[in-house]
Amino acid sequence: MEELADGSLKAVFRLLSLVVRSLIWLVWELYFEIIAWYVGWPICRALSFGRYPKEAIGESEDANMFTSILVSLVGLAFLAALAVGLAQLTGGG
Repeated sequence: MEELADGSLKAVFRLLSLVVRSLIWLVWELYFEIIAWYVGWPICRALSFGRYPKEAIGESEDANMFTSILVSLVGLAFLAALAVGLAQLTGGG
């Protein structure tokens, strides 16, 4: 009986682990690699007068790792600053 409970508990933890890993992957893929790229790309282009990144806005998969991370971090920083600014503007912060 104890083995059955132990096996059931392991199955629940495996399922929970799969769900958590899937959510992490989804957040990384959707938010960081897609949304942050599309927000950061025009900002980087404007700040570099159209020189950086060399890839078009829809070519994030073609960018090297450094470019992809940098542009996405710029996008994340902008979104965070926008959230803070809106919170202060509406009296939420």
